[in-house]
Amino acid sequence: MNTRSASRELVILALPQLPKEESKIDGVTFDQILLALSRSLSDYAKKNISGVSADLIKIEKFLANAEVEHPDNEERTSQINSVLIPDTAVLKKQVEALKNAATEIYNSLELPELINHSTQDQAKEYAMLLFKTYIQNKEKVNEVIEQAALSRKDDKKWKLNRMVRLDRDVLRIATTELLFFSETPTEVICDEAVKIADKYGSDESKKFVNGVLRDVVELSRAKV
Repeated sequence: MNTRSASRELVILALPQLPKEESKIDGVTFDQILLALSRSLSDYAKKNISGVSADLIKIEKFLANAEVEHPDNEERTSQINSVLIPDTAVLKKQVEALKNAATEIYNSLELPELINHSTQDQAKEYAMLLFKTYIQNKEKVNEVIEQAALSRKDDKKWKLNRMVRLDRDVLRIATTELLFFSETPTEVICDEAVKIADKYGSDESKKFVNGVLRDVVELSRAKV
């Protein structure tokens, strides 16, 4: 991970916890961005773990009922034997939820490495510049993203406020770079955005971010 990669990841993950008003950004310190990063990663992990815990309780009840109600156990009262479960859909759903939770926990454990890269002077400067540039130009950035998203195929159109939060924030920071950091190669910006979407997002995030960014490039740098 290089310094700019760390800066991008840091700002994208911290963005939900930071002020969005331009009048407040001068008061934002790098330590506050690090704290916001930590809180965001914890929130992602806690949300998934909480959901999985609830689903585990449901699956436990489902399995218990399946055993009790199975014909092989109709006459049993003191000892219920295990039975075959013909419907695997509910188990597949739970396995997927557990995989997602494990991924979020793993990402949280990478926090020290990310912070280590992010605290280098170049990374700190770039992270602050990225954050401030987005806030100062958020109307333009958001407009370009929504225009790009709405120009897609009919069944793939998305308004900005209906996007998944992480996908939206990845697009916001990548679009900020595309519009205002012309010295950075387009391929690098897009590749980094897709990697972050794939790392922290849903199964569809990588494909969605990649598709919208292609249209953002056409709307921005293609005209330069």
